[in-house]
Amino acid sequence: MHNDHVQGHYLDEPRFRPVWAELERLGVTLYLHPALFPADHWQVFEGHPVLSGPSWEWTAAVGAHALRLIYGGVFDEFPGASVTLGHMGELLPFQLARLDSRYHQADPAGRPRELPSHYLRNNCYATTGGVYSHAALLGAVQAIGADRLLFSVDYPYESTAEAVEFLRTAPVSRGDLERIAHRNATDLLHL
Repeated sequence: MHNDHVQGHYLDEPRFRPVWAELERLGVTLYLHPALFPADHWQVFEGHPVLSGPSWEWTAAVGAHALRLIYGGVFDEFPGASVTLGHMGELLPFQLARLDSRYHQADPAGRPRELPSHYLRNNCYATTGGVYSHAALLGAVQAIGADRLLFSVDYPYESTAEAVEFLRTAPVSRGDLERIAHRNATDLLHL
């Protein structure tokens, strides 16, 4: 697990290429999680402390960091590397169409080989932690696939009982439920 930034530096920077090479060699995913202290100060949150931290700021920061990994060429250079994003993929699965449409506006010399959705479906995993919404779950299954989702509780910030009830009542097939509940984690974490 890595908490979003390294003293204001991000994991797409060249200095971290050896880390990605080793993660790929080991077949180990990197869990990219929000940092308690942000790398910078966003004025948009001033006067509205509820927006900072877990309700929105952390999602935006970690989602942007994941996009830096994609646009920074990490997964082109290390196609076997992966990152795991919490909170239903930090909402990136719900932006695939927008991300893909903007891809064509980027300078061809500075964009990844594939559309962003390719990397989100092939190099990223998402946990359900903290987002116990069946609508969001169904959207994520459709966007990135049930084989990219892992059940998570997000303790101590969220209720374990609510997380379990969310999974127990999830409107997905038995096979998808088994993948999300345990099989994906077993495979990904080599358990």
